[in-house]
Amino acid sequence: MTGTCICGAVSVTIETAPDFIHDCNCSLCRKSGGAWGYFSSAQFHQEGETVSVTRSDKELASAEIHSCPICCATTHFTMSEEFTEKHGPTDMVGVNMRLFDLEALDGVEVRFPDGNGWSGEGEFEYRREAETIGKDFAW
Repeated sequence: MTGTCICGAVSVTIETAPDFIHDCNCSLCRKSGGAWGYFSSAQFHQEGETVSVTRSDKELASAEIHSCPICCATTHFTMSEEFTEKHGPTDMVGVNMRLFDLEALDGVEVRFPDGNGWSGEGEFEYRREAETIGKDFAW
């Protein structure tokens, strides 16, 4: 499966649809426009250059957000250097599933974590029931 940014300068390819997608409401996810599917680095391939930013409003910035330098669409995130220094290497790439056609994601469950209310410790709660992507689904 391949998804592209708005202008097409960056594409991301994944081997298969994700097991589920997180549509989180924390400020990072809301402001970046990400709805994340999770993959190992071996399952992810990027074409085109991206720019990245790591948030500065948290004590420990765990994600480095990548986007297209031309159209600014968020493409994916990787674990930040700061996070891996503290917790060790983590082989996970969060791919913005909004880059893909909904038809390609048919049947995938979308979960809605309450990242905005999460303290950063332990499990997070979900703000509403999960939905499955199908003909009536809308982001």
